[in-house]
Amino acid sequence: MKLLNKLTILLAMSLLTITNASSQCSVDNKYFDAGEQLSYDLYIKFAATIKGGYATLSTQNIKYAGNDAYKMTLISESQGFARKVFELSDTLACYTTKGILPLAYFKDAHEGGDYTKERLTYSYPGGNDVKIRAIRHKNGDFKFDETLSFSGCTYDLMSVLFYARTLNYPQMKIGTETKVNFVTGKSKVSMRIVYNGKEAVKANDDKKYNCLKLTLYIQDDAFDGGKEAMKVYITDDNNRMPVKLETKLKVGSTRAVLKSYKGVKHPVNIVK
Repeated sequence: MKLLNKLTILLAMSLLTITNASSQCSVDNKYFDAGEQLSYDLYIKFAATIKGGYATLSTQNIKYAGNDAYKMTLISESQGFARKVFELSDTLACYTTKGILPLAYFKDAHEGGDYTKERLTYSYPGGNDVKIRAIRHKNGDFKFDETLSFSGCTYDLMSVLFYARTLNYPQMKIGTETKVNFVTGKSKVSMRIVYNGKEAVKANDDKKYNCLKLTLYIQDDAFDGGKEAMKVYITDDNNRMPVKLETKLKVGSTRAVLKSYKGVKHPVNIVK
């Protein structure tokens, strides 16, 4: 209860300082809106790839400390035989302004017998400064409660996915990188969003979509060239709808392939 009360206070305080946030971190989002709901089949890869589970990605309008905001939620769950191989039951959620400026990030993850609960809350003291309070519990044990300071636009694993949908890809060449600050746990790192060109991707609704290929790298001194965090294939249209997402786990990886969608803002670029 004490932790919940602290988080509530932090959420309110972050909105009081949001007007001081640098305008350069807000974007003109014309690609998605509340009501978008995407459903995926989930595959888990270890020695072999096993289909077994689902994922959903949704966006909704909310009031965040009295202000209009978005809440984006990604739910992933393994099922059947795949769940016996690897238990996965994750809920990730981020809160952003309408300009995709991060406000908070929540993670509740059951993965392979471990349960991790993580909370990030953003505040904007002024100028380009960003402060993030990071709190983590694992398997019921307290791990850390720290405040991180950044200069410049900063994202978490959820908000960076939606930010990546708003970039100006028509002006990019293959290999173009967009760099942002990134927070993972209590670590301050950077992320490279690399544009890898175009590809037609077959989804699990028996349709092919013309897509833009992106790779997200966590830049860390421990990894030469960065550690791959995610591959994302988004439609080459004004929705930038994720059709396929490949995400690294501690052991193995997951792949989510689009099964159905509704609530998109624009016509979808389907291969004829």
